[in-house]
Amino acid sequence: MHRLLMTALLLVGFATLQAHAQDAAAHRDWMDTLADLQDDLREHLVVKSGEKSEAAATAIEKILAQTQAYWATRHADDIVKIAQESRTLATAIAVAAKTGKLDQAAEAFTKMNARCSACHDLHPEKR
Repeated sequence: MHRLLMTALLLVGFATLQAHAQDAAAHRDWMDTLADLQDDLREHLVVKSGEKSEAAATAIEKILAQTQAYWATRHADDIVKIAQESRTLATAIAVAAKTGKLDQAAEAFTKMNARCSACHDLHPEKR
């Protein structure tokens, strides 16, 4: 009986580790996509394309929502807060771009990038 219980606990532990690794891989994929979107958004803001800037900012906000949820399940409150702040800024970029206020969008973009860098500087993936 004791041996069966130990085997079951090991299997559950292994499944949990495997699920965590899959989640971490998905999160890395989101971050890669987010980096590409940030590059696109930067370019769209430079050429003053409101529509494309809005679309990129909206896509960024969605990934940041996933990121916020990901870190919430890991109880990384500081990272969740940064993700929320970044989401707010992404939304501000989208709204400003939609209304043709591209200078405002660019300012919010700079602030969002600073929040993203602050998160990366904390290296939450190593926790």
